[in-house]
Order: sequence, then C-alpha cells, then structure tokens
Amino acid sequence: MECEYCNQVLRTSSSLKQHQKTAKYCLSKQNKEPAKEYYCSACNTGFTLKYSLQKHLQICKSNTPEIHQISEELDLVKKDLESSLCREKLLNKSLEEKDKIISEQKIIIKKLETKYKKQIEMQNKDLQDRIQSMAEKAIAKPSTINQNNTTQIINNLLPITAEHLDDQVQYLTKDHVTNGAIGYAKYALEFPLKDRLVCTDVSRRKGKYKDSDGNIVSDPEMTSITKKLFSAIKDRNSALIDEHALDLKVKLDQFNCSDNNEMDEPDSVEFSSVTDKLVDYITAAYSQKRQSREMSEGLKPELFQEFVKELVSVSYVLK
Repeated sequence: MECEYCNQVLRTSSSLKQHQKTAKYCLSKQNKEPAKEYYCSACNTGFTLKYSLQKHLQICKSNTPEIHQISEELDLVKKDLESSLCREKLLNKSLEEKDKIISEQKIIIKKLETKYKKQIEMQNKDLQDRIQSMAEKAIAKPSTINQNNTTQIINNLLPITAEHLDDQVQYLTKDHVTNGAIGYAKYALEFPLKDRLVCTDVSRRKGKYKDSDGNIVSDPEMTSITKKLFSAIKDRNSALIDEHALDLKVKLDQFNCSDNNEMDEPDSVEFSSVTDKLVDYITAAYSQKRQSREMSEGLKPELFQEFVKELVSVSYVLK
C-alpha cells in the first residue's frame, strides 16, 4: 500500500496507519507533529509508541520534583536537537550519503543495545551469585560460634581514618560509577575498606571496623561507614556522573542528528526505542547523582539499600 502523503510503500494497512502517525518525514508532509498518545503516570513523559512507554515504565522510578524537572529539560534538549542545523545539512546530502548514514546508525543502534543488554545481564548475574553465596554461607554456619576466630579477624583490621578515605578517592573510576551499587561496593572493598571492614550479622547488616583511635566500631546497617565513604568521594563522584551523562547526551545528539526518513517501519521503531532508552539512562544517571549526595548526608535512598547489600554479601565473616 502506498502512502498518499509521502509515497512510501508499506505491506499492510496497519503498517500504513502506523507509518502516517509516527514517520517524521511523512508527518512533515502532513504538516503535523508526532502525536504523543502514551504518558508515564510517574513522570508524565510522553511517547508516540506504546512499546516505548512499556520499556520506560520498567526502569522509571521518578517520583520527585527534581526528576520531573530533569525530564522536562531532557525533552527540551530532544526538541532542540531535532530542529538543529545538522538535520538540514543531512537533508541536503545525496541519497547515497543518506543510505550510508542510515546503515551506520543501524549498526550503532544494535551495538548499543547489545552493550547495555549484556551489562544489565552481567549485573543481575553478579547480584544473584552474591546472594546465593551469602545464603550458602548462612546455611553452612555452624551451631557453635567460633568467637575467637571472629575476634581475631576484627582485631587484625586496619583503622579507617578521614585521611585514608580522602587518599583513596583517586581510585574511583567512571566504570565504578556506571555500574551503580555494584560498582561502588567494588571500589569500596578493593580500595578504602580493604582489610578494614567486616560484616558480622547478615540479618541486621551490621559491620565492624576500627576508628582512627583503634577503637572497634559496631555499625548496624553500615550507616556510619556509608556516610563517611560517600562524603569522601562526593566531589569526584559528582564529576564522574556528569561525565557519564555527557557521553550519553553525545550519543543522543548523534541519533537525533541522523536522518531516518528513508528507514522502513521496523527500523524507525527500533531507532525511536534506542533514543528513548538513552534519555532514560541520562535520567537514571542524574537520579544516581542525587541519591549519592543524600547518602553523604546520612540519608537512605534506594541506592543505599543496594550498596549495603553488596557490602554485606562480600564482607560477611562466617562465625
């Protein structure tokens, strides 16, 4: 079936209707803007496709005025990018150049989807393995507690001082930050808290460590040490998150500067889906920045719970 507005040929009437509602080139011929029929109930973000909304809802935890403001700013960025001069320049290129750009963008989209899919799968597997390991330790725990062994381990701990935490900040990397709670726990246990912290009670997530005077500190829920750690990394963590968000914005810029008028319907849907995902990742990065700041102030957002769970699973001492 041929579109009466742009002469695009589609196989079915449903594809034709969808094309006329979502294809930007066709909408421009109709002098229409893409209609956003689906809205997120949590953050009020609009989508032209129900598929995009469903994907968004899987990770949307927006609930605060700050997140709403970030989402609105990102929407403005998308609109500005769509109307930028790069689109007009691409429209002036030859059909051969357009096909080349479209092919390159398809490759980038597939690589990006594969990358994030593998990253999420690895994080989930790592978390499941840690939980399983912790459960096995708990099951294997002997009925008679070897208090002497635990006491010896605690006595051998090195003290945690403000100077030591500040000195270790240099080892926090963007890889740690982009992996969220798992990344922060990996950084903490490999650098500032290495040989300086143990968990002695899984159910209460109680940790023990020595302060600067060598006194043993009992820390239920790891509240105190988490506040100290995130206060120390506050500035570097913020800078690394901003850098990560900027990288995502550059990718978003590249996608929105691409001319997808020559794409068929499935490719157009896929292109739109990846663009929406990038916006979601940027929103998540700023949410992580906010939650990290709250943790440095002693608050307990969702990131705190995930971070402490990771600390417990790795630093638990079987009595």
